[in-house]
Amino acid sequence: MLFNSCSYEMNSKIIQINYGTSFGECVGYCNHQVSIKADSVKWICICNACMAPGLMQKSFYAKTNLTLWDSIRTNISISSFQALPTVIGCPDCADGGAEWLELILNNGEKHKVTYEYGKEPTVIKDYVAKCKQVFNRNTCQ
Repeated sequence: MLFNSCSYEMNSKIIQINYGTSFGECVGYCNHQVSIKADSVKWICICNACMAPGLMQKSFYAKTNLTLWDSIRTNISISSFQALPTVIGCPDCADGGAEWLELILNNGEKHKVTYEYGKEPTVIKDYVAKCKQVFNRNTCQ
């Protein structure tokens, strides 16, 4: 079992939260990710069809604060997240897009759930909304 508790103590073992979106049949920066840690946020934008070597990926960093970090990592039921399958629906079928959420623990364990764009599972809907607030601060265009 990957996660076995939804207590604050277990949530305090979350060391990184990753969230992203992707569209396979797209030109430009169509894959966006954000990695959130206790002290930093990193946005990554990947270009699907960019041919110039310097345009394949962009990364942006910012410092964060413990208030933001604690509000994100303690706002999820670990047991509910762990119960979700790794793939839900048909992510990016017919270029409908995909979204994903991944939690990484301090012991190296991780669980990633990928689902159809805009169709996050009900049990993580509020949590994904919180991650999107940080995600939407990216400057990749």
